[in-house]
Amino acid sequence: MAFSFPSLPKLSGRAVVVLAAVGGLAVGAVAAGASKDQPTSAPGANAPAVAPAEQAPAADTASTRAAAAAAALPQCRSAMLVPVNRTWGIPMPSVYGASSTYCNLMYGDDPHRGSTVFGDPDTAIRVLQRNLNFCYGTKLAVDGIYGTNTRAVVRMVQRKHGLTVDGIYGPKTRSAMNWRLYSMATRSWSRSCSSPL
Repeated sequence: MAFSFPSLPKLSGRAVVVLAAVGGLAVGAVAAGASKDQPTSAPGANAPAVAPAEQAPAADTASTRAAAAAAALPQCRSAMLVPVNRTWGIPMPSVYGASSTYCNLMYGDDPHRGSTVFGDPDTAIRVLQRNLNFCYGTKLAVDGIYGTNTRAVVRMVQRKHGLTVDGIYGPKTRSAMNWRLYSMATRSWSRSCSSPL
């Protein structure tokens, strides 16, 4: 036995979305027992009392905002010598295949973050760790892993320079922190650190 259905008019995508939204609201209202035609039963009247679902407060902390902003930047996957003047430059983490240092490193960056696998965050992290050791007197293992120790030192640097303390190395931290300079002409390192950026 075959059933035949009457043909329905064709609906545009917008009409389908509106119908789906209205249908979803109606189903939600019926499921919640909030129909205006039916009174809700009082607790104990043949239905168990159900507590309404509690909504968790929106977590809008500084660290959540910082993590969201960090995710928008590319991961540092290389290192480059950024010229300061004709003699000196600063080796610092950079974007792979570009002349930009507008990137970040964060806890757990080992080896890659995201779908792109080009470049080597290990190199960028090692450059950062060496600089932190020399300019801030820390004793980080130069292992290319942005772990708890590296994050703690970056937080200390951020606190020292009056930045948001989130433990993420990014453009603001890069510009505020002290760096050791390198001379390509003499192939030598500076004896002190400065913040020329």
